[in-house]
Amino acid sequence: MLVPFLLALIPGLAVSIFPQALPTSQDSATPPRRAHHSMVYDAAGQRVLLTGGSTPIEGGRNFEFFNDLWAFDGVRWTRLPPSGAKSSGSQMAFNQMRNQVVAFGGFNGRSLADVRVLEHDTWRTIGVHPEMPTAEPGFIYDVRRNRFVAFGGSARQGQAYGDTWEFDGDNWTRVPTASPPARQAHSMVYDQQRSRTVVFGGMGLGPAGQRPPPLGDTWEFDGRSWSEKRVMGPSPRFGAGVAYDSKRGVVILFGGVAAEGFRGDTWSWNGTEWRKLADTGPEARGMGYLAYDAARDRVVLFGGRKGYPDGDLNDTWEWVGDVWHRVGS
Repeated sequence: MLVPFLLALIPGLAVSIFPQALPTSQDSATPPRRAHHSMVYDAAGQRVLLTGGSTPIEGGRNFEFFNDLWAFDGVRWTRLPPSGAKSSGSQMAFNQMRNQVVAFGGFNGRSLADVRVLEHDTWRTIGVHPEMPTAEPGFIYDVRRNRFVAFGGSARQGQAYGDTWEFDGDNWTRVPTASPPARQAHSMVYDQQRSRTVVFGGMGLGPAGQRPPPLGDTWEFDGRSWSEKRVMGPSPRFGAGVAYDSKRGVVILFGGVAAEGFRGDTWSWNGTEWRKLADTGPEARGMGYLAYDAARDRVVLFGGRKGYPDGDLNDTWEWVGDVWHRVGS
């Protein structure tokens, strides 16, 4: 049976490697604990949006999926009306030309190929990408070329995509270029200052019957071709949070799942080198996803997973350029 990806990709994998953690308390004014969710900064509304995801229940035998939508203003989370199908592992991007939030892919028992747009805080499906039903893909908006770029993700266990596609709002086109090796749960973000799509790490493809390997390579796409940046940086990992800090012109990466376990380190990428910024802050986790609030100059982190099946989180943190601060209690 296909189950949500990453730590639950191979049943029992995370249980055998990582100790269980105590469940976090739930606050009705805070999104429930989860992983496999998606976050994006809505520049039109000057708010961070959170949607979807899943969390193990019944000792990991089943999963609760979400279709809720939350907005964060820097002080509190506000619950918005839920809409669309419950799913996890989708990705959101913000179309700066149309001031729209767009989502792609996901998983709700099967991998999804849907493209959805958020209108008046309600999801509307505007198309499908039948060649690429996927969970945990890379999906960004390239503002210079006014199109979305999708790379990687997976449709089922033991499979991952290695093609690059572009979506112009109406049609999908495969980019005729050699792409990075196939992967899912990678970190992918658009560097607007340099007009580059940046990819780091992810979960690669291993030999049949063996654990998929975490990756530690860095790639950039300029709209025509991919190039690998052979530099030292974060250890190989998947499920790391990533956001682009437009004020400083750097990519911020946090956490993830490495061969040795969960990570809690913070890094920046400026197009030339990776720089470690911190080893302190939020506790180590995978899928602690990020969004950069440009109006307030903060990188916002929510939730993620520090253990399986009882280690999903619902805490909120902000990175203010040199240190993490927890929001609320």
